[in-house]
Formats: sequence, C-alpha cells, structure tokens
Amino acid sequence: MKIRILFIIVFFILGCIKEVEKNVQISYSKSTAISSAVELASPGVVGIYRSQEIVMRTWGGYRNLKPVSSNGSGFLVSEDGYILTNAHNIKDNFLRPSVITTDINITVVIPGGDAFKATIVGLDMISDIALLKIDGKKFDYCKIGDSDDVKVGEWAIALGNPRNLISNAQYQPIASAGIVSAINADFSLDSQSGKLLDNMIQTDASLNPGNSGGPLIDANGSVIGINTFIKADSQNLGFAIPINFAKKIADELKLKGVIDRRVSIGFSANRILYGENRDQVGLFIDKVDYSDTARNEELYRGDIIVAAEGYKVESLDEIKAVLIKLDLRAGDDIKLTVVRENDLLDVNLTLGEV
Repeated sequence: MKIRILFIIVFFILGCIKEVEKNVQISYSKSTAISSAVELASPGVVGIYRSQEIVMRTWGGYRNLKPVSSNGSGFLVSEDGYILTNAHNIKDNFLRPSVITTDINITVVIPGGDAFKATIVGLDMISDIALLKIDGKKFDYCKIGDSDDVKVGEWAIALGNPRNLISNAQYQPIASAGIVSAINADFSLDSQSGKLLDNMIQTDASLNPGNSGGPLIDANGSVIGINTFIKADSQNLGFAIPINFAKKIADELKLKGVIDRRVSIGFSANRILYGENRDQVGLFIDKVDYSDTARNEELYRGDIIVAAEGYKVESLDEIKAVLIKLDLRAGDDIKLTVVRENDLLDVNLTLGEV
C-alpha cells in the first residue's frame, strides 16, 4: 500500500515538472525578436492629434469653415519631451490664399493615455519632418539607430496610431511587421506637394492612414526611419524617411526653428541651344559676380552649364531642384559640368549666403 502511494506521489510530481517545462517552452516561443523589439520601442511611441479653426475670406466678409482635425503618429527622441513626426501631420500644404487659419493645436498622447499639449519647435514641408516638444521630464523615448546600415531583407516593424486605433488598445501603439524590401527608393521632388521624396526605405510592413510620423524600427528596437506614405496603387508598399536624414533636419529645426535653403550662386544664366546642329540644351552664363558670397572663381562668362552633380540641367530652376534634392546649404560645394571652348569640364562652386 505504501509503495502504491509513493508511486502515485512520484507520478504526480513528474507530471507537474513536465507541465512547468511545457509552460516555460510556450513562454519562450512567444518571445521573438519582433516582440522584443516592439517591447523596447513602444514606450516612446505617441499618438498625435491636431485641431485647427479655418475661416474663408469672401466678398461679403468671412465665413467659418468646418474645423480641421486629424490624427497621426510620432515618437519621443529624448527624455525631456522632444518628438519627431511628419510635417503633414501638423500643417496642410494645399490651403488657398483666401483661407485663414487659427493657431494649430497639437495634443500628444503617450502610452498609458496621458495627454500633453505640444508646441511646434519647427517644421519643414520639403523634407516632411516636424519637431514637437511636450513639457515634462524622464519620458520614455525611442533609441535611434543608423539608417546607413539598413539591409534589404532585414526585419522592419512599423509602430504608430493607424486609424486612431491606439486609443482602442489601452493607449499602446499598434504594430505591424515585414521586411525592408528596398533602400534608396527615389521619387525626387514632388511637383504638387513640394516634398522631397528621395532615398526612402521601402517596407512591406502594413501602413495605414495614421501611421505617418511613427517609427520604423529594426529587430533591435532601434528607429531606422519615419513612416511617411504608401503607394496607393500597390499592396504593402510603404516608405519611410531614413532616420539619419531626419535627425539632421531635426537638429537644425531645434537650433533655428526653420530650414533655410536660401543660397546664392553668384552668376546669371539663360537657356541656350548649342552644338554643331544647335540640338543640345544648356545654360549660358552671361554674368559672373566674383564679389558674391559664393566662391565661383572657376566659372567664366560664356561657360555653358549642362549638369549639376551629374544631373542634367536646362534651367536655373533645375539647378535649385538639385540643391534641394541633395539638401545643400550655404557653404556647401557643388560640382558643375560646363562646356568651355568645346571641352567638357567639371568645376566647383561653393554656395554663398543670401
């Protein structure tokens, strides 16, 4: 009898041990690289809510329009409350001159549901980046990665507030996962919005309205990009601004409040047809101001500019577009390709201050 009881006890203990082992295995199987990355980055992801009154100027006076409201995503980049997001979450780019807007009101909701009024430190519609600030200390924030090290095929996780779902999930960011499907995706300068959509990170992680401004993170939980837009005519093609470029813009916004892209080139030029058959187009330099703030000593009157940094140009506007594309400022150098006495030469120009 005693032996039977002892056998039952041993059998029961062994069964408990196996059940514990099974529970441990299940626990380990639920913890993946993706779940760990989400857990690391989520405390710094925020929902962004904008409201703004709009008034239209008419012949008879003024007429109140329906207030503008929208939601998007963002993420804290410092414990003292600085937040990165997309500029289009903060300001519309298509308002007509007859439309008058009041001050923009921005509310930021952090994980857990606490809401803060945010101030706009600065925004730049061309790069589509805005820097916000909320008052407080010791905020959880996202670790910034290195977008120059991003590889096609690595895990990519999008975090944010798609369709305002963050409020339906105990104020925790919504996650979607995929891979980096391409890097350096290039859309050039958008003629309608004026945005610079170059060198983007492409991912198949699902993005929806409201994801804009949220972080794209890697398997280490580090931010590698800012989710910005999707291709409407495709499935699961989302694009993010590389974080290295975004951080450069944010640092300048923090310092100056604006991105000043005004530069002087120190010469004037006009479109010209040249070549034996006059079938080639270039920019004929008709005047060079050597006293200008630009360093342009390598240029001469009569030079015909045909390219800037390897991009074919046929107008001064196209040169300006190259400067925007390369995010150049006063003091930066640019290489111009010119035709001089039938020879093709590369000359240097240092952009001057206005």
